[in-house]
Amino acid sequence: MCSQGSCVFCDISKDLPNSKSIMESEHAFALPDHKPITKGHTLIITKKHFENFMEVEDDHIKDVSILAKKTVKKLMELYPDIQGVNYVSNQGAKAKQVVFHFHLHIIPRY
Repeated sequence: MCSQGSCVFCDISKDLPNSKSIMESEHAFALPDHKPITKGHTLIITKKHFENFMEVEDDHIKDVSILAKKTVKKLMELYPDIQGVNYVSNQGAKAKQVVFHFHLHIIPRY
């Protein structure tokens, strides 16, 4: 549960059938970024609230990693001109974390 009150990612997680989620696993889901840096920019978000990477339980990290791999594979099928991918997670305000719920950015590069 969210320790900071309302959390946009927790709200989305509670209503996945009505979200824009493109893929889902036991502990995570993939969602297109609402302000994409590049075409296909996607977020992998834990269903359970963890503020940062260090708090995420090991089985959830494994699930996030597998879902990220599947998501990139799907993106590469959709956008064959992808030449590389950045996997980014900002941790803490000084690192420009905006939503304090663990998520991984998948940013295709062309």
